[in-house]
Amino acid sequence: MKIRVNANKTLEKIKPMHATGGGPGEYHPYLIEDVNAIYREIGIPSARLHDITGAYASNQYIDVHCIFPDFDADENDENNYNFYHSDEYILAIYNVGSEVFYRLGETIDHYHKKLFVLPPKDFSKWARICEHIIRHYNEGWADGYHLGIKHWEIWNEPEGRKNMWTGTDEQFYELYTVAAKHLKSCFPDLMIGGYSCVGLYAVIRDHSHEKYRAWFDTIPPIMDGFFEHIKKNNAPLDFFSWHIYAISPEEVSAAARYVRGYLDERGYTDTASYLTEFNYDYSLRSKPTLYEHPEFTSDVLAALIEGQNSPVDMIFYYDFRKGAYNGMFYVDPLHKEIKRHAAFTAMKFFGDIYRLENRLEVDYECGKGVYALAAGKDGKYGLAIATREFEGKIDIYIDAESVTITEQNGNGIARERKVSVAGGVLSIDTLKESVYYLAF
Repeated sequence: MKIRVNANKTLEKIKPMHATGGGPGEYHPYLIEDVNAIYREIGIPSARLHDITGAYASNQYIDVHCIFPDFDADENDENNYNFYHSDEYILAIYNVGSEVFYRLGETIDHYHKKLFVLPPKDFSKWARICEHIIRHYNEGWADGYHLGIKHWEIWNEPEGRKNMWTGTDEQFYELYTVAAKHLKSCFPDLMIGGYSCVGLYAVIRDHSHEKYRAWFDTIPPIMDGFFEHIKKNNAPLDFFSWHIYAISPEEVSAAARYVRGYLDERGYTDTASYLTEFNYDYSLRSKPTLYEHPEFTSDVLAALIEGQNSPVDMIFYYDFRKGAYNGMFYVDPLHKEIKRHAAFTAMKFFGDIYRLENRLEVDYECGKGVYALAAGKDGKYGLAIATREFEGKIDIYIDAESVTITEQNGNGIARERKVSVAGGVLSIDTLKESVYYLAF
């Protein structure tokens, strides 16, 4: 395998493929500094506020019902809003240098009796409540802030029957239309969008996967109905958000191409495409959960590189917090310490590339189980490599005298070393399911 890096040919800017769901603020005081350190090391560009504090939250954070608990109250009276805990959570994100991507809506509701994922009693009033939330964080209303939060996402996965939305499809279309039009009229410079489509599995995956069978015949019609409705009613859509729990990195790029084509065909050529929940579903690969295991590192980095190569504008890893879908860190309950897991290294490598801003031309043979991405700025260069199926020697052609290599291989061994480059060619022996970062 040969990889050639052309440091003299700059391509597009590196996109923020390493955003995440959740911020560092929901942990106990003895952990907060370590959690902040993870955020800063990765350089997470944006934190999406959904499922904050988990599926059984304490009714204090972010969700519309948490901030405005009595829907029958006067939405113009600041005394009817509860911003305290959400303020703390959001400020913690800004304190580590990241931005907020605010989901207006509700967390998944697992209780048998659904309390919060019902259609609001008055769509216009719900939109006005959201307006006041925005004014609190961006315009200082109700002893608030001037944070300049740009992205405001309306709802999450309305296709997720019972747990995400109990109303009809048509009710959701109308809620989005009413809210988006109102918010855009109040804040024309903000990005208003949605709707966090639960997944494009019907168009990228074999229908034999029983786990997703119930959605195959519903997701495309719901999307079609949504776009027909907002177009007919001239509702704004500055970004379209969607999700995928993938089997392979290529599913990420396949879904991204489908979404971009879908938007363009309907005239939404200026609408951004955001993958607001990304992770892997190893159960569909006949494997156990592997978020703690070394091979997950190469899977995540490969998917982020595929995202850079695809027509998607931002990716949010789901998610930062500890839990079933966390690969970033683990909290040792005995020693009260944070231990970094597999996805941390992948996100860190991409974050290093992102800081270099300018993508460089890289030539290599795609489709052989190797994924590579390079960037450079002010005489500093980086090359990130993920090997999945590939194992063996890689000859890397670069204009450098020496290179610092950081790696985490498929055996779980992490190391950093500085090596000399002879004649512009560096040869490294790679293992499957490993990641490498070359700084030069």
